[in-house]
Amino acid sequence: MTKLSKLKLDPEDFGHYVNNLWSAFTLMDTKEDIRLLFRDLFTHTEYKMFAKRLEIARRLIAGQTYEEIKKSLNVTATTISNVNNILSEKGGGYRKVHDKLIIIEKSRQVAQDKRQNQLERHGRKKLSSETFVFDLAVEGFKAASKKIQKTIKEKSVSHELTL
Repeated sequence: MTKLSKLKLDPEDFGHYVNNLWSAFTLMDTKEDIRLLFRDLFTHTEYKMFAKRLEIARRLIAGQTYEEIKKSLNVTATTISNVNNILSEKGGGYRKVHDKLIIIEKSRQVAQDKRQNQLERHGRKKLSSETFVFDLAVEGFKAASKKIQKTIKEKSVSHELTL
């Protein structure tokens, strides 16, 4: 963990600095802007540490065990315990972020499922067992040829019916 300077700051000045820090986060318009600010403010280790703590909190809120979290995130029981203590004592920030992330994840999942269903429907039309390529591969050229002749006949009959 980064060490804090032993030089004392005026409490009023420090309050001003902290207020500027909060303002800096809220002034960012995009995720990319926030990412740039984080990369400037935090070391790579601090960045990873914050991300892991948030994920530990989310997994604890979701009911995962210490052992599951230790294995999947490669963290110590002490780190998990520290985050769990924060969740037990206060943890309002973790919970609020967790709830908002759940909403985002659900909307992403709905959109992904919708896209997947569209792809599957589109794919079934092209890849059904009644396609020319499937017949050619499974039943050989004769079956595919018969299928083409049958389709031509059906189309000409339906065309005659529409006239």
